[in-house]
Amino acid sequence: MGVIKMSNRLGILLAAGIFFIFASVFLIIAEISKRISENKIENFQGEVEGEVLEVIKSGKDGIGGKLLDTFVVYQYEVNKHKYIVKPYVLLKNVAINQRYFDSENVTCITYMGTHGMSRQTKYHAGESIIVKYNLENPKKHEIFNDKDKMFAYKGFKIAGSIIMIIPIILVIVSFFV
Repeated sequence: MGVIKMSNRLGILLAAGIFFIFASVFLIIAEISKRISENKIENFQGEVEGEVLEVIKSGKDGIGGKLLDTFVVYQYEVNKHKYIVKPYVLLKNVAINQRYFDSENVTCITYMGTHGMSRQTKYHAGESIIVKYNLENPKKHEIFNDKDKMFAYKGFKIAGSIIMIIPIILVIVSFFV
């Protein structure tokens, strides 16, 4: 009566295809994110040593986010001008905005969301970092070999690889059905 029956083998192969696509998305996101970051860094000619000033937990200093999120504040200096990078906080009178603000020799750069796609930063206060920057506009910068971004890339690759095991198993199982 018009009902289409699908064989078990076809159903298993269809499920394998869906898992394959899902795993591929994770692997593609990891690779694209990594290449975008690498291309940005290649365009920055300047290099300077910076320092992580502090790591702030969500909810502290007026910083919003998920319960266990951490945010990194770091600085670097170019031509005797200091650049401080901190999470964006809308309210002007909160502690972080009172500690770090623009002045004659300081420029504050804010970022939205988590640092480097990672909810838990791998940096610690006092840690040295290498900052690559644009010679014409030192505000444009990237942390060289950013630990948080590397962790996120590896996380996406590991998740994609683990999920990729499922379609392989399903294809093998389909031969025995």
